[in-house]
Amino acid sequence: MAKSSEKPKFSLRLLIDEEKNRVILAEAGKDFVDVLCSLLTLPMGTIVRLLEKHQNPQSSVVGCLHNLYKSVADMDVDNFESQACKHFLLHPRSAKGSHGRDLKLNIDDTEATKFFVCPNFVSTEACRKLFSNVSTMKCRCGSSMHREIPVEEQQADGVFPSCRTSFVITDDLKVALNSMGLVMNVLNDFGYSGFDKLQEMLIDVGFEEILTLLGCLFTSEAPLTDTFLRKHCMSRKRKMLTPLVQESSVAGAADNLLTLKVYVRKTDRAVLYAECREEFVDFLFTFLAIPIEFAWELSIDIGNMGCVGNLCRSVKDLSFEKQKAATVSQCMLPYFYWKGTTS
Repeated sequence: MAKSSEKPKFSLRLLIDEEKNRVILAEAGKDFVDVLCSLLTLPMGTIVRLLEKHQNPQSSVVGCLHNLYKSVADMDVDNFESQACKHFLLHPRSAKGSHGRDLKLNIDDTEATKFFVCPNFVSTEACRKLFSNVSTMKCRCGSSMHREIPVEEQQADGVFPSCRTSFVITDDLKVALNSMGLVMNVLNDFGYSGFDKLQEMLIDVGFEEILTLLGCLFTSEAPLTDTFLRKHCMSRKRKMLTPLVQESSVAGAADNLLTLKVYVRKTDRAVLYAECREEFVDFLFTFLAIPIEFAWELSIDIGNMGCVGNLCRSVKDLSFEKQKAATVSQCMLPYFYWKGTTS
């Protein structure tokens, strides 16, 4: 990864309350909103890896995903179909990775996705139906699929928002098109009748600031304030939530149930450990490959994902058809990447 000082920067205009040390709102162009949208496409495994490089791993803001990532890293390659399959989990690729390469500032250091086919691709019909993202995979004919196919990338004006405009971003990451009416509504929501008690600040946003903002997505109710004024993530107090219990029966789903043997401490009903087959471990490992947006959509306890929900809803509400299509939740995993018997 290149040093942060070599990364490009762009400007962000903040409206702040100096007395309360709080960001009220930010005014940004499409470059910054492009970066915000791109964060939603990052796989969770990529987020773990990036944040561990950026901050002390002991203060990880992604909970037990750090442990899951470390488990994959420490596991012997013999437990996987190939070294490439283990690499896919440690360096998961976003389905929208090509969009990231067009960003003015891209924090994802994952290698660009490549496509390989069998050298018999032209001469043998059966070989034409297969391709791989790694050059070491075997074709049905037994040959290594090492012939790379060049992919032409389309150039566009903007990556996610497809227009030249400015945006208003609130401290809790609600994004909307800039207008004076919207600005006044935000000020009124905070109890300000005008701009008298507020100051304007112009800042440069670079690699380090975006990584700090990424961490604040999960832990802070005021990510802009914590990133640009306090310079670090502030952990918020979590509310004790009543477990959500649902009973449902889905036709044909009985064969998809996963069975665990769980050992529970009698005194406080805390789970000590579980025994399972490879199917459940397989399921756990897929968490590293899903993007933030998909994780938020799947989560029952969405209140414990910081301001991710506000950003996801804003992206869906903005009237850019290209943007909506670009942030569709997808994950990329190789076929049969794990093998084992029990765990």
